Amino acid sequence: MAVINKSNKSEIVLSHPTMCLHCHLIVEMFHEKGADPVKGAWQCPRCSHKYPFTHWKIKKQVRSKTEAA
Repeated sequence: MAVINKSNKSEIVLSHPTMCLHCHLIVEMFHEKGADPVKGAWQCPRCSHKYPFTHWKIKKQVRSKTEAA
């Protein structure tokens, strides 16, 4: 497993714990900060399998009326 320096951590973005469909482990996927939304991809730190952003559903976090009240 690769060691990530503290300076490198600021240059990557981590996901919520997610199961990799390739190695079947629950990991925090990562991508470079400022990655291209069309060509970029999440990457598994264990098996290096890449998941393009275009294949992931992005949910907007919108407050409902009950939470705002």
